[in-house]
Amino acid sequence: MEDFLGFWAITCAVALPIVFAIVALCVIVKSRHEERMKMIEKGIILAEPEKPANRYPALRNGLFMIGLALGIIVGILFQPLLLGRGFDLLIIPMFAVLFSGLAFVFYFYFSRKMLLKEETENEGKSANNCLKAND
Repeated sequence: MEDFLGFWAITCAVALPIVFAIVALCVIVKSRHEERMKMIEKGIILAEPEKPANRYPALRNGLFMIGLALGIIVGILFQPLLLGRGFDLLIIPMFAVLFSGLAFVFYFYFSRKMLLKEETENEGKSANNCLKAND
């Protein structure tokens, strides 16, 4: 029985949250479907909400890969300095996740800046078009 203790501990720690997440997702999808069907039966047709498209997926993916690579490199460089402190196996993944997260933060600021720039350019163009239409 003690041989299976580790197996059950890992199974409960990993499998139970996954099972709960799948069950929760199924309940959400089913309730949303039932709600939509009732609305359709009453004659109310709901429009799908528009999701703003990700305008810069290549920038996001590129920054993520750069952050991941830098994290792995920094982790490899710092590994000899941090050995023997109790988390030897986590040094490289820790830096990889850290730098990947930083890359997503940079992506957020870059994309926001680019979107604001596009909006100001579009506002300027629409103002010019209004002036030309009035002439």
